[in-house]
This record gives sequence, C-alpha cells and structure tokens, in this order.
Amino acid sequence: MVITVVDNYPKISEQDQRLRRAIAAWEDGKLSDEELERVYDEVTQGVIREQIESGVELLTDGQVRWDDAISYLARKLEGTQRGGLLRWFDNNFYFRQPIIVSKLRRKENLVLNDWLKAREWANGVPVKPVLTGPYTFAKFCLNEHYARFEDLLSDVAEIWNEEAKALAQAGANLIQLSEPAILFHPEDAQIWSETIRRVIDGVNADFALYTFFADASRVWDALMDLPVKVVGLDFCSGEENRNAELVESDFPKDKFLGFGIVDARNIKPEPVDELAKRIEWAANLVGEDKLHVNPNCGLEFLPRIDAKRKLETLSAAVRKVRGT
Repeated sequence: MVITVVDNYPKISEQDQRLRRAIAAWEDGKLSDEELERVYDEVTQGVIREQIESGVELLTDGQVRWDDAISYLARKLEGTQRGGLLRWFDNNFYFRQPIIVSKLRRKENLVLNDWLKAREWANGVPVKPVLTGPYTFAKFCLNEHYARFEDLLSDVAEIWNEEAKALAQAGANLIQLSEPAILFHPEDAQIWSETIRRVIDGVNADFALYTFFADASRVWDALMDLPVKVVGLDFCSGEENRNAELVESDFPKDKFLGFGIVDARNIKPEPVDELAKRIEWAANLVGEDKLHVNPNCGLEFLPRIDAKRKLETLSAAVRKVRGT
C-alpha cells in the first residue's frame, strides 16, 4: 500500500504569497527570468516538503510551474499559439486554450527537468513524473492545422513517447498520465486506446493512468485493457458513481488500483475511520500490495491549508489500517 497524490498541489497560501508577487513583478519587467525561476524552485521545494510532512510516500513536484494542465505543455511545443479562455471540465477554472497552428514539434523537454529537480529535493522519497494524457491534451486544444483529429493525436503521441523515453532513461520507474477526458468520450475508445499505447511503446518504465471527474463505467473494458500498471479511479465524483461496483466485480488481477477516496474539490475533511474502512475494503479486493491510496484528483482546487489537512487525514487512515 502506497500513499500518493494525483498531480497538482496549491501553489499559493494565505501565508505564502511569494509566487503571486514574483509573477506580477516579472510581468511588469521588475523581475528577471532567473529570479522568477528561483521563486518557482523555492515554492516547489516547499510543496514537496509539505507532502512528505503529510505522510505521502510517492510524491509529485506539485506542478508549481504549470498554469493549468494544458498550456504549460503547449508552451514547450512548436506549432501552438495562445488562445481564448476555456473551462476545465465542470470546475470554476478557466485556462487559455492553445491553438494548433502548424505541425507540433517538441522544442524542449516537457517535464524531465522539473522531475529531476523534484527528485533531488525529495531526499530519497520517490517522485513520479506526471504528464497530461495525450488525448486530454489534444481534446482541449483548438486544432486549426491538422486535417483530422487523429493526425493531431498521432503527433502528440510521438512527442509524449519521446518524453517518456527520456524520463525512463533518467531513472523514472513509474510515469503517470492524467487522462480525465477519456471518461467522457467512449465513442473514441479505439482512438485514445491506440494513442496511449503509442505513448507507452518502447518505454522502459511502468505507467500509471489516472482518470477523474467521473466514474469509468462508460469506458471500463477499454480502460482495463490498456497496458498500464496502475489505473487511477475517482470514487468521489458523480451522484451515482459506479467505480466501487466495477472494481468489486471486474478489476484485473494484474493491475494496481489508484484509489481516489479523498475529495479534492471539497474542503470538508473525511472522517479517518470512514477512510480506513474503505481502504480495508479495497485492500481485500485487489491486495494491499497493489493499492495506491490518493485523493480523487489534483489538490489545486483547494486552499493550501485544506489540501495539507486532506493528505494528513488520508495518511492517518492508512496508518490505522496498517496498525502503525
């Protein structure tokens, strides 16, 4: 059993406004690129430290440099321009939609440098690199270049595969793809399945594929058929969430479960005893050694103090199950 997180973490708190002030000063030309990078580094180190203090055993870098799940990666690619505002699923969060204006090419590493820094700062605690999944990335871009969506996906898959190989070569053992959009597009199951397989192909590392914002009932068979080690499922979103029923009846014995049982879009803390009972249920079904316990999605929707409290509560529940 491993305590982990999904991807992002709140960058700014009431006590720590450094990053907000630094970005504003940089935009006004009062702060250099190097000085802004130093602030990003300091805030990232703090986020990593908070995860460790909260009991997290498999970290992320918190995606402190990311404005959102899409545009940070788009800036690393040739062939994109900044577009208008677009809503991120059903959240009260909007981002600048990238416009695809020419063939996509990787200008630089996407997340490798961020991951290498995070690994150094984690003092031996494992860190997983995280990429927005290729289908979710392409689906949230405005395509004004490729004749077919499949052609866009093909180039995204090739670039993501290059990045995954670079991560594996640098020592990453587990690479996470965050793919919430696949839950909402069962009609594209063959397309996104092939795309994810192309990203994984030839990479000497395991993959975790995390879904969230809905249950997986409409894409279950295609999702379970993917060659990934960990499948992350959201057990909080949706009034009639069927993920518990699906796992109980038909979860593959060769996969690990990313068990998203802490609601990262609600500040209300879950009772430790309730979480512990759910963890025991999942451990009995899939095996304690095949369980990654985590929030249902990234924590950036929460105030930072509440995000840390959520992780502490989750860790307390795991300790209760372990008897430690």
